[in-house]
Amino acid sequence: MKNLLSKVLVPNLNNLFIWLNAGVMLYGVFYLGWKSEVVIIAYFLETIIIGFIHVCKMLLVYFFSSRQQFDLPTSKNTLTGFVAIPFFIFHYFFFIFVQSIFIFTILKNMIPAENSTFNVFGNYAYLLSQHNILIAFLTLAFSNVALTFKNFIFPGTYKTTTVSELFFQPYLRIFIQQFVTILAMFFSALTSGSIAAALMIIIFRFITDLFIVTASNDVSFKQQLISRLKKGQKPEDATQTEESVNSFLQK
Repeated sequence: MKNLLSKVLVPNLNNLFIWLNAGVMLYGVFYLGWKSEVVIIAYFLETIIIGFIHVCKMLLVYFFSSRQQFDLPTSKNTLTGFVAIPFFIFHYFFFIFVQSIFIFTILKNMIPAENSTFNVFGNYAYLLSQHNILIAFLTLAFSNVALTFKNFIFPGTYKTTTVSELFFQPYLRIFIQQFVTILAMFFSALTSGSIAAALMIIIFRFITDLFIVTASNDVSFKQQLISRLKKGQKPEDATQTEESVNSFLQK
């Protein structure tokens, strides 16, 4: 267990941007006086960043992957080829739109009183005009773009994968992120904006991302993680677990 944790927690070139993200967020909370709502909104905005980046990744794969021509519909996967891209855009960003209304309803103090919670685009434009939120947003955007170049573009990964293999990749991470964000949002409301809510989401995201990056870059660590997740499962469930983890961790 100690060896597993050392692989995850020790700073290295693979997790450099994760440490940078956490450092900037903590600096903002403790030295710049960011309220917990700033961190919550920033991490929610990261969901949008990830969506745009993922669309770009699928377009690169569609046009430049040597395997894409063999990406044919199967009984398990009917979303293939170019049709998968607009479907992802509609499905993913409609989900974000609905979640945004919910977020703005809870954090009404973050948006102008004259703005409706349904004015999603106007509310995001206002939030990004706020200096603290813009700095946090740009930090997360830079980190995600840099990781995409490091893990997906520079190694040429986009040339050896397919659109259908990428399609569901961001959903588990987004589910985890949204769950923690909403939990932190309620905790922030109950504690009157306490920094404890900000620390909760920063630390949880930090540790989760460290595990994801380590498993993505270390085959032996990934196999140990899969073995622990499969423990006690039925054979068919264990197979599904392994396939899901491998799909999720694909760069």
